Formats: sequence, C-alpha cells, structure tokens
Amino acid sequence: MEYVIDVESVEAVAREHSDNKHIIRRDNLKMGLVSVRPHEHLPVHTHDHEEQLYYVLEGEGKIHMGDQEFALSPGKAVLIPPGIAHGVSNPNAVP
Repeated sequence: MEYVIDVESVEAVAREHSDNKHIIRRDNLKMGLVSVRPHEHLPVHTHDHEEQLYYVLEGEGKIHMGDQEFALSPGKAVLIPPGIAHGVSNPNAVP
C-alpha cells in the first residue's frame, strides 16, 4: 500500500466532460483530481456505499446535491454523503 503519492505521476484520463486523475482507489474511499471542461457538466449520479469529499483548487462552478445548488470557488469544500444525487457544472469559459 502506498502512503505517499506523487500526484504529478498519476496519468490523467480523458472522460466525456472532464479530465480525471484517480489518485487513490479503495472499496469505500476514492481520491481524485477532476477538471471539468468549460461549459460542461458531470451528470447527476449517486454512490451508494461511499462518501465523497470535494475541495476546489481553482476555477468556479456549481454543485447540484439533491434539490439544492451551491456555488463552488477556490477554498470551498463539499461533503457528499452516500446515496445523495450530485453533479457538477462549469458554466465558465475556463476549466
């Protein structure tokens, strides 16, 4: 098991709406680095058995959780409990 990971050495995976780095992948814990492309969104989805934590490094966007919407900007952290529908949107011209 790795305890210290050099994020720069993790290969980015291009997805339909974003570029992702899967840094840690365990059964109930995942850590990644996600860049949502301009004017794109991550579709609303759920994770039944894991919590997720988001921390915004740069850029601005919105997160949709259940029937609520919250603004995202650098320094904001988000806790997403298991089973809560969520998605992220980037309405801006930059990632």
